[in-house]
Amino acid sequence: MSRSEILCRILIGLSIVLLLCATKNYLAFLISGSGWCQYLCPSAFGWDVIEDAPGLKQLFMLQRALLSLPQKLVDQYITDQWDLVTYLITAPVVEETIYRGPMYLARSRSGRLIWWLTGLILACVFALSHGRSGIALLPMIVLGVYNLWLVARTKRFWPAIYLHFLYNFFFVSVLLYQSPWITD
Repeated sequence: MSRSEILCRILIGLSIVLLLCATKNYLAFLISGSGWCQYLCPSAFGWDVIEDAPGLKQLFMLQRALLSLPQKLVDQYITDQWDLVTYLITAPVVEETIYRGPMYLARSRSGRLIWWLTGLILACVFALSHGRSGIALLPMIVLGVYNLWLVARTKRFWPAIYLHFLYNFFFVSVLLYQSPWITD
């Protein structure tokens, strides 16, 4: 598969995930105040329910520790008040290594059904590791599943990291644009 085909698949994945993010926001707006909101709106259940699950707390603590180390190093030498190193470089590499890395290594060593089921579970854990709940989980799960599909289809690991980078880059850009320190 050529680089241009891989980049096209990455951009399609980014479009799908961003469309789901917008859809999630509109759905949350439409159902806010209704009876459905208690089940579907973000933060519908306490984070402590997820974080206390066996093994997940340790995994999430490891993830946070790995994400904070490079940022602390950068903060010693340059001011990075928005944690751009973490969001744009460290998070895509570390999170994809934790959640899609095992799937990349096991892609030819396990049956397809077991591989995909394990990958789907890891995609859900990936979404939960971001503290999301309700319909806010949907775009993160789709990002995880699409990255899993990229690894399976391209037989490469870097497309998953690149898509994760683009996703984070989009949202960091939105936050920076809305920041009072950034003006036109």
